[in-house]
Amino acid sequence: MKISFNVETLFSGMPIEEAMRTLHRNGIRTLEFWSWKDKDIARVRQLRDELDMDIASIVVTPESLLDPSRRDALRDAVKGTAEAARELGCRRMVHTAGPAVPGVRPEDTRKRLIEGVEACLPILEEYEVITALEPLNNRIDRELADGCLTTSEEAFAIAEAVQHPLVKVCYDMYHVQIMEGNVLQRLQNRISLVGHIQGAGVPGRHELYLGELNYDYIFDAIKQMDYNGYVGVEYFPLHDPIEDLKQIHAKHHTG
Repeated sequence: MKISFNVETLFSGMPIEEAMRTLHRNGIRTLEFWSWKDKDIARVRQLRDELDMDIASIVVTPESLLDPSRRDALRDAVKGTAEAARELGCRRMVHTAGPAVPGVRPEDTRKRLIEGVEACLPILEEYEVITALEPLNNRIDRELADGCLTTSEEAFAIAEAVQHPLVKVCYDMYHVQIMEGNVLQRLQNRISLVGHIQGAGVPGRHELYLGELNYDYIFDAIKQMDYNGYVGVEYFPLHDPIEDLKQIHAKHHTG
């Protein structure tokens, strides 16, 4: 199993170059992050090469997958992120769907989201990059309350309908536990559609061991699944995370 570490949550406010060097000093060589537009991508690539690190995923610049009037802006966002991913040697983009559109029925929401993903397929093929649709909870994190994609089952249904090897689901266990529960069995049943996995403690989105999910048990189960992607550690620490990250890496990163 390959573990990656989200430098934007784990080292909030720290420049990415410093965060990368911090991970590297502690024997960790895989990271992920959210926004690429506020970073010097050429410098990040240079440091990645210097430190012999891997970048597991970056996030598509936010743009609506749902609104047909925003298709050109959506394609621009996906293409810009795909270009950044190529420069970074990264093959996975995490893709959130954006806000709901008032008055659109659930069945029409799914249809529009499928059409939005399909509009991006030529870009994914050109850059040979996976887009992983991430459902976000709208119950606890109030800043996400207007999201149009909130459950893994809906995300899986969309990926299944598109039927393209570059369209997968980002299975964030923090969000899935809040919205649906039964985290491990859902993952096992749909692992062929999963392009990226993430985790944080529930509730609170803090350390993995602070919450109701047994991540040691879950990680051991993932090792037995037919999955060769990354598992991203993406929490907001309550204390200096380095010792915890070293333990997670030593215990579960098998490469």
